[in-house]
Amino acid sequence: MTSAPARHQLGRQGRAGAEIHLITPHDVARYLPSVAEVGGRCFTRSPWREPYPAARSVASRMLADSQRAGFVLALALSGEEVYGFAYGHRCSALALLAARPPGGDFTFKELAVVPELCGMKLGLALHDTVLAAAEGGPRWLSTHPAATAAIGLYRSRGWRAVAVHGRTRVIMHKS
Repeated sequence: MTSAPARHQLGRQGRAGAEIHLITPHDVARYLPSVAEVGGRCFTRSPWREPYPAARSVASRMLADSQRAGFVLALALSGEEVYGFAYGHRCSALALLAARPPGGDFTFKELAVVPELCGMKLGLALHDTVLAAAEGGPRWLSTHPAATAAIGLYRSRGWRAVAVHGRTRVIMHKS
């Protein structure tokens, strides 16, 4: 069962808007095909350019992560249609990669919005909903250094880059 929707009404030109819902770990499996589809539509594009099957594998990672402590998932839904998702859980791996002491960390793992709705603040609504529902403590995320829209969103919400890991990951932190 999904929680009551947050009050983010989105849409353009009078179309019915999406609502942000927090999803319990118990209900994650119900949305996996839709999450895989959104991942396939988003992560095959620049800068990620993942092969379609790899881009869709975000759903299987999400299912595995749903069993981790502090798991939080937000979906942008219009009826049963998924337009975007964001999730995270308790994890200190990025703190360690950034050579910071671990402790009570929350890792913001994934954020994706279908391409035709990018620029409508749906990503901000998903981001804010996940972080509001997450337990306190340092927050971490990793993104592609060429993901300028994502980095702009994160910076607008107080994240700062603290490390680069290889050529494909910028590690960001928010206290």
